[in-house]
Amino acid sequence: MQVTEVRISPAKGGKIRAFASIVIDDCFIINDLRVVEGRERQLFVTMPGRKGRNGQMRDIAHPLNSATREVIEQRVLDEYQTAVRHLAVPDPEAEKKSRDGQPGFMDRLSARLFNEDYWSSEANRRDLEPE
Repeated sequence: MQVTEVRISPAKGGKIRAFASIVIDDCFIINDLRVVEGRERQLFVTMPGRKGRNGQMRDIAHPLNSATREVIEQRVLDEYQTAVRHLAVPDPEAEKKSRDGQPGFMDRLSARLFNEDYWSSEANRRDLEPE
């Protein structure tokens, strides 16, 4: 199994930093993965889910083994970091450093330039990486 494409979309705020969609082996897509910031500011990926009748969240798609989960999580987090570096997704640290709580110039500019979802494939990712 290979994650052949990752799509990152910024979230509006809170603990969810971004939403992601992945394509597996160029033939299967999984939407609504979430990049979440934990209590110690670590990032992790949650699988798509929905609330059951009892109010608890249930995954509607998830890997069956930890190796597959690690592959998916690492690829999504790599793409998230690339999106943050290229200003496609706002950096929460930069937002905190902006004066008087207002987004800085670069944040406003990136919001205009990157108002569509950020798509990345393996080939595009290599083109974006610094050498």
